[in-house]
Amino acid sequence: MRRRRFVALLVASPALTVLLGAAPETLPRRKADFSFTSRELKMRVAIPDLLRTTDKQAMKMLDGGYPTRLVYDLGVYAKGSRTPSSLAHVEISVQWDPWNQDYIVQTTLGGGAQPTVRRYALRDDAIKAATTLSVVIAKTPDIPRGEDQIHFVQVVAQRNPIQSKSGGSGGVARGQDRDLEVFSRWVGMFVRSRPKAEKLVEFRTHPFYVPREQD
Repeated sequence: MRRRRFVALLVASPALTVLLGAAPETLPRRKADFSFTSRELKMRVAIPDLLRTTDKQAMKMLDGGYPTRLVYDLGVYAKGSRTPSSLAHVEISVQWDPWNQDYIVQTTLGGGAQPTVRRYALRDDAIKAATTLSVVIAKTPDIPRGEDQIHFVQVVAQRNPIQSKSGGSGGVARGQDRDLEVFSRWVGMFVRSRPKAEKLVEFRTHPFYVPREQD
């Protein structure tokens, strides 16, 4: 097993901006950290504006014991492509537990994996955990390597979405059927209608590439 290495990030240039502008569409860029093993490509990114402590209404609902649902859909794109080469789906629920006097953060990944549950004494810590993603976005062998193989990740983050199909709660879709389900949800969001939620954050990461394997 090859040791974990950091994926090289590219400094955006005007020429690269033009190339990526139409694939899939022009979106604001944000910094993300990428790392990989021989099997998985992983991304870490913070989206603090999805649930800010300065949002009085959102904090009132959260402290009142109502669950706040955060839904993240991510698509990996090769430079110039309008079709994602890999998709990921994450759902995170944040809720105040009045009996234990702490905040519960439950994370569910697409593909039927069992949810993970963490508890935080402080609200700020719970919110930071819920709005910071560290997720596998692709299988490394599926991503072409080299400085000429440029990719970026499009992120659609929703708070309490009004229309959203959960791919992680069913736990029955497997293999190709699961892949088709995830892809169908992604296409549905952008073809039938734009996502509707209390808060919607869309962006793409700065371009990156996976270095070639060392001989």
